[in-house]
Amino acid sequence: MPRDSQPTKERILASAERLFADNGFDGVSMRAIAADAKAQLALIHYHFGTKLNVYRAIWATRYTSEVANRREAGFAALNFNEPRPKIVRSLVELYLLPILKMTETESLKSFVAIGARESTDPKERERGVLKEFLDDTARRFLDCFARALPELSSADIAWGYQAMLGASVMHIADRDRITRISNGAAKAGDGRAASEPILEFCIGGWLALAEKRRRQKHPRKAVTVSSKRESPRRRKATASGR
Repeated sequence: MPRDSQPTKERILASAERLFADNGFDGVSMRAIAADAKAQLALIHYHFGTKLNVYRAIWATRYTSEVANRREAGFAALNFNEPRPKIVRSLVELYLLPILKMTETESLKSFVAIGARESTDPKERERGVLKEFLDDTARRFLDCFARALPELSSADIAWGYQAMLGASVMHIADRDRITRISNGAAKAGDGRAASEPILEFCIGGWLALAEKRRRQKHPRKAVTVSSKRESPRRRKATASGR
């Protein structure tokens, strides 16, 4: 359907989504949205009231349908009786795959870019968008990783989650650098090619940290060199008191 034939409210949201993705929240004015959407400024105020409400409406539409609903189904399907590597894989895939798949869909790339911008914007706390739409799900992931990997402290789990977030945000935000430094071997924005390496590194990281903490809590008793080299005759003599 041509843009001009879209209902006004849809045109406003579509224009705002593109502009926010390219310029960030502070770089977009209500007038710019009106001009791009070919809509009267008064209509934006009528439908949404404020620029922040326009922004929140984009999150409510995109995040709920493309990420939240899929993750909800994934949480319901988790089985913590499965072997540890399998449950960790399920959790990492549940977190990363909805995001990475969105980067492969042209119509969703703008929202993915908005999410990456918002995650690194110093003013995101003032807007409260991540708190409203993401924080509850983030805490749910933390609880699930704590259940799957009880050796890890709350801080370990928080940093592990942050590492996954960083990997996904960097992939989304990178427009050219990975292409440049890899001499074209890896293509910026190629979600399909990036999925496996990012997933495997994150899965391996969680399991490696859990194993390290397990060894720290239950170190093996050291075996001295002298006892290892002691001959059977010497051990027999020692045991008999000779």
